[in-house]
Amino acid sequence: MERIKSVDATIQSIYSKISRPFRTAFMAAVIFAIIAHLYMFMNKLPNYDDMGLNGFGATFRLGRWFLWVLGATAYHLDFVYSLPWVNGLCTLFFIALSAGLVADVLNVKSSVGNVMIGAAMAVYPSWTATFFFMFTAPYYAISLFLAVFSMYLTVKGVRFIPLSVLLMACSLGVYQAYLPFVATQYVIVIILMITESQNDYLKIIKSSFYFLGQLVAGGVVYFVITKVSLMATHQELTDYKGVASIGSLSGFSLSEFMGMLWNDFFGLSYNNHLELSYNYVTKFMYAFLFILSGMLIIGMIVRFINERQHLKAAELAVMAFIFVIAINSIYIVSNDVYVLMRFSYVNLLIFPICLIDRCKGFWVRQRCKDIILQAEWVMTAVLAAGVISYCHFANAQYLSLNLGFEQASGFYGTVITQIKELDGYEPEMKTAFIGYGNIQDKSLYRNQVMEVFEMSGRDAVMAEAYSIEYFLKYYCGFNTELVEADRDNSEIKQMPVYPLEGSIRIVDNVVVVKFSE
Repeated sequence: MERIKSVDATIQSIYSKISRPFRTAFMAAVIFAIIAHLYMFMNKLPNYDDMGLNGFGATFRLGRWFLWVLGATAYHLDFVYSLPWVNGLCTLFFIALSAGLVADVLNVKSSVGNVMIGAAMAVYPSWTATFFFMFTAPYYAISLFLAVFSMYLTVKGVRFIPLSVLLMACSLGVYQAYLPFVATQYVIVIILMITESQNDYLKIIKSSFYFLGQLVAGGVVYFVITKVSLMATHQELTDYKGVASIGSLSGFSLSEFMGMLWNDFFGLSYNNHLELSYNYVTKFMYAFLFILSGMLIIGMIVRFINERQHLKAAELAVMAFIFVIAINSIYIVSNDVYVLMRFSYVNLLIFPICLIDRCKGFWVRQRCKDIILQAEWVMTAVLAAGVISYCHFANAQYLSLNLGFEQASGFYGTVITQIKELDGYEPEMKTAFIGYGNIQDKSLYRNQVMEVFEMSGRDAVMAEAYSIEYFLKYYCGFNTELVEADRDNSEIKQMPVYPLEGSIRIVDNVVVVKFSE
């Protein structure tokens, strides 16, 4: 009979079985996530969707049935509140686990390379945007982990295939935007297999179709469960972000799709259209990594051709092209893509790390090896600069949120004071804000100082947020019911716009504040 081990012995046994790449990437992700996101973890800085403090977002009508499972479980355990420190740490943990699994799958020998993998996955702007929606951040991190764990089981050859398929389906059932990340990871694995001499043509082709089959099977299971869940709840898929047209390239023609691939992929090096390259450092990083990856791929293809391994050369060329498509496959999921949904682009930082690592043993000539080592030094410096820039970017975003919050607090604090000073005001009165989504008060500061850091997912002017009722109640302590005003009322028509005298008055026992015409 096997003896029961102590807790310490069990932990040591588990730790000894964890690979060095996993441990390195995991710790790097934790450290750099704290550097980048601690500001957000230590302050309550809500965006327009996070004002309500609890909830987990729309579920079945967005095809997010497993989000409902997770959210309902958290709700019944009273874990559903948007707590920045708790939610932040939970999210960080699953990001770090995902980084560790990715490093283990890619089997990068360089410790510095694994540090860069973990750091890149933790500080990428997609997570900065995710933390704007702190109430859903842990669920999205779980979605990434499920997708990566599914890939891990597939690549490592775990025989229980249904588990891998189910994990992929559950990941899609939380948030569909991590499918492109995993698809790109599969492509990277295949490219690394091509560079290894022990893998013949047939094995590479079989693995390619096996990985594709896993993705397709996961997608099929996801769609089946989505249909059943919609029928059971008597709902239909909404067209939010193109969810209703998943799998159809969202209405794009082939030429339009290829044009978007070119503009999105290479545009990173000269514009900030994707909100991923906000300064010259990040633009240079992408330009350098494009050139480095391209030269390494071309060099490998040339060597295969010289060695008369034409089929491997063709496989490598095809997979390099598929890499570009896979990293942009978010358009299969949605036609309205923003930075939160572009986590797959972190593979642009991971891919050259893997190529350099494999190239150290790919070429025999010492001169070639020296060039690779020199390229590794430059790449490491460029990646480090990019990671540091993303840490700076994240903190600037959170400062901007903080400033917007303080500006909104000051603005509405004055409004509330004026409301309570009205003759005849009663605390039970309802309130009508006219035009609060387009406030015309020229004295309202619009956070122009942070314009260089504009990013999707947060309000430049929080005072104009659609969820302002929650802001008034939870953050200003003003418990009022917001109602619609009768704009055809003659008295309201004659009211001036705030902050002019007479812009706040009681009309038909309702407090009316006129922010715009």
